Amino acid sequence: MENILWWHWIVLGIILILMEIVVPSFTIFWFGLGAVVTGLLLAALPDVSLKWQLLVFSASSLGFTFFWFRFFVPRKKTKTLLADDQAAIGQMGIAATRALVPGEHGRVAFSVPVLGEESWMYLADEPIETGNRVRVIAVLVSDQGERILKVKKVL
Repeated sequence: MENILWWHWIVLGIILILMEIVVPSFTIFWFGLGAVVTGLLLAALPDVSLKWQLLVFSASSLGFTFFWFRFFVPRKKTKTLLADDQAAIGQMGIAATRALVPGEHGRVAFSVPVLGEESWMYLADEPIETGNRVRVIAVLVSDQGERILKVKKVL
């Protein structure tokens, strides 16, 4: 375990960054950057012990994640909270959960927050599979006052 080379960290970082394409959370990306930082540190100082490598990886990953959520995400939400329902129409997202029966509720995730949230409950008039790309065609309000997005599958 002591034989971890600098390029091992760089490869781990690249893999984690590329996983962000498949798992849209924007958290794995920061751990990938933490691995790259650790790899660069190990390339510059090859005698750093595994304990310090893990400490640098943990601290840098958590630091990147903290700054992301502390400084960038609140600005995105504030910016989009001011938008009205009409601004949501036409936005594209990915079905995080399926809704195979028309009228059934599912969950859709957006890469950029829509109406202040990154995911919303949706319903559609057609079967939606997990991973389908969908477009918002209306914003509905339930009996409880909760907003639900009506979506259509994008082919």
